[in-house]
Amino acid sequence: MLQCCTSDYTENLGGGYFFRNEGGDLKDILCEEPKGGEIPSTVIAYDYDQNFLIALQRPKLPQDILYEKKYTSKSGADTTYYWLIVKKNHLVFGPLMENEFIEARKRYNIPESLNFN
Repeated sequence: MLQCCTSDYTENLGGGYFFRNEGGDLKDILCEEPKGGEIPSTVIAYDYDQNFLIALQRPKLPQDILYEKKYTSKSGADTTYYWLIVKKNHLVFGPLMENEFIEARKRYNIPESLNFN
């Protein structure tokens, strides 16, 4: 799990996903595969295992043009959103509010060992 890091850093998260920190607010999770999905900046914490990836994110507004999809934030840049990726199927759920994230965790049987502590 990552809470804080230095600039120009990448970490392999498995399943073709990687965390990228290019300094400042550009901290995101991308996939090497074209249809793998992504979590846009600014990722503030994440955890993962061989099957799943979870992340906390505060949107960087306006959103950078480098992302393929335009993400709609429900409340703005001061709100923390939750994300869930099912690596095997490249399913990306987010931005989610906490109650939506809890339901997604139950639906996909995300282990309790994946957390933001």
